[in-house]
Amino acid sequence: MVESIVVYGIVWAALYALMALGFSLIFSVAKILNLAHGMLIMVACYVVYVLVANLNFPLGVSILAGVAIIALLGILLYAGFMKRLRGSINRLVLLTGGLAMIMEQAIIISVGPHSKFVPSMVKGSLSIIGVEVSYQQVLSTVIAFILITLLWLFLQRSKSGRAIRAVAQDRDVAATLGINVEKIFTITMAISATLAAMAGVLIAPIQAVTPEIGWGMMGSAFAVTILGGIGSVWGMAIAGAIIAYIELITAFFISPVLKEAAVFTIMALTLIFKPSGLFGKGEV
Repeated sequence: MVESIVVYGIVWAALYALMALGFSLIFSVAKILNLAHGMLIMVACYVVYVLVANLNFPLGVSILAGVAIIALLGILLYAGFMKRLRGSINRLVLLTGGLAMIMEQAIIISVGPHSKFVPSMVKGSLSIIGVEVSYQQVLSTVIAFILITLLWLFLQRSKSGRAIRAVAQDRDVAATLGINVEKIFTITMAISATLAAMAGVLIAPIQAVTPEIGWGMMGSAFAVTILGGIGSVWGMAIAGAIIAYIELITAFFISPVLKEAAVFTIMALTLIFKPSGLFGKGEV
């Protein structure tokens, strides 16, 4: 049992961190609390499913197309809706929450409410410290950690990444330095949506896909962001591991139905005693 917790905790730590990074990035840079982020993850799962199962596209092509479609959808949602309400957290919460419900209902109407299954990218399994793990789970974990590392390198080393960090720290000062703040907001939203899409295509082959999973993924991304805090990529990865292990320990040793309660308890304690999160640079 302990071995299963250790192994599966690593898998979900990587995926939770990837889910949360896109959500926290757009919030830290543009102050957009995007409650539709989880639905972007869910829609990515369904795009891959439809392309593979209904249109008979190769899985690799479907994954690339799914990521591109969700990235474009994120940009369109920002340009068409979020940009107009930027600066008002309350209105953005209502807007993005409404967009999330619209996306969920659109999937139910177009694809159906029942569980769907996306084929694995790789077949087979292996044993790790006595725990049977599919090659797909290993691949999803490795790709997630690679993406986290690439995001960190992009933010630290590239010109656009440094501009994103500058805008996140002080958009007014960044503008006086000649940075096109609006362009940075759009780029950040594209990155956020791409990360959501990648989380979706990595999760889809290892669990059943339903329209409701978007809310669960949004909850996980929100919990990791609260715990990790804004401003640290690797802090988010550590917070993802903490949340994953809290869920698994609660599910294995107490009850699976209480794992969400355990996570929300951790969120509440974090907000009360350390509002900036474990690694954040300001209050969440």
